[in-house]
Amino acid sequence: MTLQHLIDWFGQHEYIIAVYFGIVLAFTVLVTLLINKKNSNFLQYVMSVLVYAVTVPGILSFILLLYALIILKTNILTVSIIAYFVPIIATILVLFILNKKVRMSTIPGFGRLSGLLILICITFAIVFILQKTYFGVLFIGGFMQLIAMFFAVFILLKIAWNKIQK
Repeated sequence: MTLQHLIDWFGQHEYIIAVYFGIVLAFTVLVTLLINKKNSNFLQYVMSVLVYAVTVPGILSFILLLYALIILKTNILTVSIIAYFVPIIATILVLFILNKKVRMSTIPGFGRLSGLLILICITFAIVFILQKTYFGVLFIGGFMQLIAMFFAVFILLKIAWNKIQK
């Protein structure tokens, strides 16, 4: 079984994705209604589980969507809305709902997830640029521009790595 077979299977059984993210959204709303100062320590771990339950598939869906649209040049009209977009939308909704009630920095492990997302986005941008770039001896910009680009990418990767290490 390939990854494409798995994506196709989820595309054929879209109700599984809809039910999963519907349950996670319902639990998120329930947790935000139940949280108060007395039980906030326990519910922080429940919120952490909810964040991981929605962001890991959301990040995977985001990566697959970018790969399909940018690298493979797949037509956006042909991709499955449920399989590709619902995990991303559910991730945004859950994080938005939880952020209204608690600070995301208080949720255990959220800093690592945000660092991972930043690192993935930077890596994807580098891969996209490398794919579109003609590799030759001549660099069109000046040497100082090349050094500035290097330091910008290095600083961004360092910030992402520090967020993952926290």
